[in-house]
Order: sequence, then C-alpha cells, then structure tokens
Amino acid sequence: MQMPTTRNATVLNHLREEIYNGSLAPGTRLRQAHVAERFGVSTTPIREAFAALEREGLLQSTAHRGVVVFRPTAHDMREIYEVRIPLEVRATELAVPNLDRQALDKVSKLADDITKFGRKGNLSRSNELNDEFHALIYAAANRPRLAELIADLRSSSKAYTQLFDTQATRIEETDKEHREIVAACEAGAPKKAGKAVEKHLLHTLTVVAPALEEVT
Repeated sequence: MQMPTTRNATVLNHLREEIYNGSLAPGTRLRQAHVAERFGVSTTPIREAFAALEREGLLQSTAHRGVVVFRPTAHDMREIYEVRIPLEVRATELAVPNLDRQALDKVSKLADDITKFGRKGNLSRSNELNDEFHALIYAAANRPRLAELIADLRSSSKAYTQLFDTQATRIEETDKEHREIVAACEAGAPKKAGKAVEKHLLHTLTVVAPALEEVT
C-alpha cells in the first residue's frame, strides 16, 4: 500500500539531512533494502527518495556501485560558479530599478531571518531563506529564462555548498554581505548591487573550494 505523502516526505527529509550533516559521507553506497529496513518502511518511499535526491544532485547512480552519495570536486564547483556569477550579477543589475518598497522590505526581512536562524544553528532553514532572498531579487529582473537558468545552477551548487557547509562559522560575514546587497538595492544602484552579489558569491567559492580539495 502506498504510504501517505507526508511519510514519504519524512523519509526524504531525513536522508537529505543525513547527507548535509555528514552522517552519510560522500561516496557512501546506499542500498534500498538496507535503508528501508533502517527506516522501517517498504522500498517504495526509499526508491522515490533516491530519485528525488538524485535530481537534487545529492546522490548519483553508477554502473559499478549503484547509488552513492555525491562526491563533489573543487574543479566542478569552480566551473559552476564561473557561469553563475555573471548571470546573477546581470540579473541583479536588471532587478534593482524594478524593486519597489514592498519588495525591498521583504528582501531586508529575509536577510534578517537568514541571520537569525543561522545564529540559532538552524542552517537548513537559513539556507532555504537564502534561496528566497536571492530568488526574490532575480525575479524582479523580469527575465524568466535568466531566472530559470540561475535557479538550475543554484540547485546544482547545493551539492557543493551544503555538503561542506561553512555557514556556521561565517554567519556574521554572510550577514554583512547580504546587508551590502540590500543597501545597494535600496539606493537604486544597479552596478553597486551587482558588485555586492559578485563579492558574495566569490567569497562562498573561496571558502568552500579549498574544503573540497581536501577530500578529493
């Protein structure tokens, strides 16, 4: 019998969190039957969770080892950021003139909440709000294809930034970077806002890439 959707989501969320917090380390091989037994469920929700996590880039299917936890490389991350940075900078520049008071207030509130949850140690929620923060700005560019490209690249990047999450040690730095972005947006300065986004993304790259090199 098909499990309730909420139960399936619970299994998925548990597996995702175990990958993020390192309980399931990069390269770990996962077998449906073993995971199903551990959670006390049938293999159906496990199979669905594996498929969802593979779409998110957190799991990989290999011919020889089956399903394994994704092992990111610094080279691949740098390549993604080489594409991400100019796209996100351009989206920000296009967005700034279109951000009204309501949108600016929401962006500022999101910056507050990102820091609040980060200080509490709830990095999962902080990361979710971080995605909302950036997506809200880029949506104001009124370039749906550009926003879609950025969303896809940011989703791919999660397998790198969250498997080696350094946010817990740089909450205040991230807050400062977000404040610079918000301030430039409120000042109606597209180029300054774009530069602030570039600085923010480059900082993430320079922090996470060395961590990846240590394990690859």
